[in-house]
Amino acid sequence: MYRIKSIVFGAVAYFLFVFNTFAQDSVAIAAQQPLTIGLHVGYSANSPAGGARNELDNMISIFEETGSDNFKVEGSLPYQYSPVVGLFADYNYNRKIAFSTGINFTMRGYTMEVEGVDRDPEYQFDQFANYTEKYKLTTIEVPVSIQYKPNNSLSLGAGLQIGSGIAQTSTTTTTISQRVEINGEANEEYPERTTTVENDLKEEVLSPYFGYFASAGYFLSKRMELKLSLLKSGNYAETTYGKLSDTSLIVSLRFGLLNL
Repeated sequence: MYRIKSIVFGAVAYFLFVFNTFAQDSVAIAAQQPLTIGLHVGYSANSPAGGARNELDNMISIFEETGSDNFKVEGSLPYQYSPVVGLFADYNYNRKIAFSTGINFTMRGYTMEVEGVDRDPEYQFDQFANYTEKYKLTTIEVPVSIQYKPNNSLSLGAGLQIGSGIAQTSTTTTTISQRVEINGEANEEYPERTTTVENDLKEEVLSPYFGYFASAGYFLSKRMELKLSLLKSGNYAETTYGKLSDTSLIVSLRFGLLNL
């Protein structure tokens, strides 16, 4: 019985100690202007998925159907690199925990590249075709996260975000190039032809989209933090072949400008 009382007493004492330390940290942070407002600038590498992948598969099928048995087709969706700029607000709840939000502007979209080569081994009459389609959309995004600081130099975070495309910024650019080589050389009778068409999708209906992310930060100084984030964004736009989504790796610098 005495042992049980000792265990209970020890547990209560430990709880009170932790609670008191937690409360003291919160009061100390509050006294030291816990709200930080600053500038966020960075660059993102986006890997397109969803409808962009479906459209790539469709274009490859179209190329294959129009060529001969010697027609070889390759396609890709390369990474899209876009700047990210915005403002952030961090509230330091205590020495270990902080809540963060803000507003970011960036670009989403895809570049689809399809290349077809039709080589004639008998007459050396080779045909080349290239198809490039670019979709771009300027977006505004609001992240909300919780940050854990294991020490004064590191931060780990996770959160959600909501975003939307900005009206009348959605464009699609399509470029088709064709050329012929005879015996491995260009021929004047078959000059290269390139057609480029750009469409402003002003009538496109844009809906809010959601995402989730994880981050890790390193404080270079008291007011400057280097941050790495992995973000999954879903359904930011819809095309004929489905909804567009992507996964982004973001490297950014956060500059604290104002403490309240």
